Amino acid sequence: MSLSGSLTSVNLAEIMQLISNSKQSGRFIITKNTGEKGSIFIDKGKIIHSEVENFKGEDAVFTLTAWEEGDFVFEEGIFNSKTSISSSVTSLLMESAKRIDEWKLLRKKIGSTDSIPVFNEVDKNERRKISLSTLEWMVISKIDGRKSINDISKETAINVFDTSRMIFGMMASNLLKLK
Repeated sequence: MSLSGSLTSVNLAEIMQLISNSKQSGRFIITKNTGEKGSIFIDKGKIIHSEVENFKGEDAVFTLTAWEEGDFVFEEGIFNSKTSISSSVTSLLMESAKRIDEWKLLRKKIGSTDSIPVFNEVDKNERRKISLSTLEWMVISKIDGRKSINDISKETAINVFDTSRMIFGMMASNLLKLK
């Protein structure tokens, strides 16, 4: 069985659920209109590996299911693939749906991922109150007034959703603004 379609007319998560429920093996090749490509490998109905850009595993699945434009092809068969995913298909797709909903809200707040974060002036007394996680420090270390959210995501190898969410949190704390 081979399936193909457009992401604008078909929900990738629903097709993946169908493939999973029928215990198929194969791979999805997803191509965005910009030429970016990703893949999701399924073995007997279980998602075992995914890759897109410099992301692998669950981050890649979350990235690919968020794409709203492009095309997909499912090729049935057994493919030699790494195993980087152990979560169930249901939990992966539920987390994907949650992230897509949150992404829609984030996009309204940050606009484009081509936006460039810059630092706000922080009062000397307020600086002591700033507390950041390790991942937030990784993101902060890449902010230079020239790099976009997309650039920072690629340099830190943190998916664009999580990078955007952290930047939005720092904007809400008045640490950053976008230009």
